[in-house]
Amino acid sequence: MSRSLTNLRLFVAVYPPADVARALLDALLVLKVPPYRLVPQEQVHLTLHFVGDQPVAKLESTIESVTRAGSGLCGFDLKPDRLISLPKRGRARLIAAETDGPAPLLEVKRRLAKSLSQVPRVDPGDRFLPHLTLCRFRSPASIPLVEEAITVAPFPVREIVLMKSNLTPAGAQHHEVAAVELGS
Repeated sequence: MSRSLTNLRLFVAVYPPADVARALLDALLVLKVPPYRLVPQEQVHLTLHFVGDQPVAKLESTIESVTRAGSGLCGFDLKPDRLISLPKRGRARLIAAETDGPAPLLEVKRRLAKSLSQVPRVDPGDRFLPHLTLCRFRSPASIPLVEEAITVAPFPVREIVLMKSNLTPAGAQHHEVAAVELGS
């Protein structure tokens, strides 16, 4: 049996409205960097937790965990602040829009890490840098560190989404599995 029939590659994310995603992608135009592969507008997102490969049989319990992680949390606004290259050390693999880290975002991240991490880290929140990936370099690029302020309006986050990712030669394809509404 093929992997795609027995396992699902899952992650939990926040998606900006289409106009915000477009504004973020347009912000890249001012940068003088090597050729890159743009993230499709509909796939611009902030990953809250990468679940990884999960057996199809565990899908319902994963959905329950994501639902519990969002339970009792209010929606919030997320503010993209600047374009950054990542990783911060060594050759850049991508450019992203770094965002602020409001308390509900950090709390849902903490809850997801606690309930869904297969190998718990000592402090799951210590390395979390809220960002939306905008482009990837074909191979790691030797470029000056990118830290460019941007002016993009904050956007409302009213749900977190469990997504399935299929890797294809043309790139990843994302499909919604379940959405969890946050309170108002």
